[in-house]
Amino acid sequence: MTQRLSRFNGLSGLFGLPSLARAARSLHMLCTMLARNRLRSVLATLGVFLGALLLTLILHVLESVNIMLEAEARRLGSHVATLTTTPVDFVRNSSVLAEQPAATDTGLSETARSAEEPTEEERLLESLGLEDDEAWRTQQAPKSAALTVEDIRALEKLLPQIDTAAPFVLVSGQAANGILLGNCQLLGTTTDFPALRHFFPAQGRFFTQEELEARARVCLLGASLAKRLFGSEKKALGRTVTVDKCTLTVIGVMEEKGMDPSGLRLDEMLILPVTTYCQRLGKQDHVSGAWLGLSSRDNLAALEEDILEILGKRHHLPEGRQDCTLAFAEQVDEMVTNALKLIRTLGLIGSGLSFAIGTLGILSIMTLLVRSRRLEIGMRRVVGATRKKILLQFVAEAAFLSTAGGLIGVTTALLLCALIALSGLLPGFFSASITLGVLILSILCGILAGSYPAWKAAHTDVLQALRES
Repeated sequence: MTQRLSRFNGLSGLFGLPSLARAARSLHMLCTMLARNRLRSVLATLGVFLGALLLTLILHVLESVNIMLEAEARRLGSHVATLTTTPVDFVRNSSVLAEQPAATDTGLSETARSAEEPTEEERLLESLGLEDDEAWRTQQAPKSAALTVEDIRALEKLLPQIDTAAPFVLVSGQAANGILLGNCQLLGTTTDFPALRHFFPAQGRFFTQEELEARARVCLLGASLAKRLFGSEKKALGRTVTVDKCTLTVIGVMEEKGMDPSGLRLDEMLILPVTTYCQRLGKQDHVSGAWLGLSSRDNLAALEEDILEILGKRHHLPEGRQDCTLAFAEQVDEMVTNALKLIRTLGLIGSGLSFAIGTLGILSIMTLLVRSRRLEIGMRRVVGATRKKILLQFVAEAAFLSTAGGLIGVTTALLLCALIALSGLLPGFFSASITLGVLILSILCGILAGSYPAWKAAHTDVLQALRES
């Protein structure tokens, strides 16, 4: 008994003293006591270790995934708006009709036939006696429903939120190589198209600004279309294809892309300068729409209102009428948001459960330690230790266990994150605030779990503890 009293006599007054030497001695004694119960200490630390590991790993991986998804969303077009025309009644484009082939005795072109035959709406106006009412006609329909390249350039100049714009014409057509005939989508566009849609040539090159201005007879083929017409992508380079009696030289083959979020089969496309299509194929001065590259996605509603207002003024539309629609990549945004929510929810649930299990583990282990160390507690009280010092001792032990588990867990998680980044699976990311927050949470879990066992130890009946021992 005397030896035990002398052994624990040195513990008296260790806690709460400012001396660094006393603090170091306290830490040494704390480690010694925990080392005597290695298995219980390891079990108590394990829960916090897993909680810190999962929480740190999941939060860092979540941020890395967020960075990757934002980049992928940009690639899929989250910062690209699609402007398209809306059909408007009673409107004709005289410049287009003037360039159509004249009707012959044997047959009329579709455009010329539609120009000569009255439409259902015009027959209705005639039956109502309003066919010559210019005021009524002006009130019901705009003077022009055509979206032109000049309209797109005006939007790009007037609205700073639009970085780049690529007008396009998209129609169904057929391409022939002299022997084979293949159905395809004809896309007339500008040199900004590859960067806006993240769709680049795998073979050859894209057409230049000089070729765009010169209405050059050049084109690029989608990967699947090139294989159908020429057998392989490389064999297509330098060959010619015929579209509506217009011969085009293949200067490139686009990378394999599949289907984009809007449903376009990009591998079945024939891409050519929009000027070439309008002047040599379509005989038109208008486009189907435009892709608008946005600098940010802030205030999209205001941007849409500005775009429609500018186009309405340029097209002389009555107030309240619109001949264009603007679509944003809502599906891409929804996909990114849902993915991040799912990952965040699962991660927080998993790490929360781990921390809860770790806290309960420390609570149960510390409770067992208090029961097995009743003699030690009684001896310390005999040699002068107060209840406060006993309380601080066991709270410090619990905090030490949880801090050790948190440090090991955080370190392991950061090493795993570094390995993931080095492997190229995810972009690298490190947050000091996340790391510090997890460590603080680990310490709080230890203090919370050790409070009740420490209170029980501080209120141990000294005489009964010595008598039982």
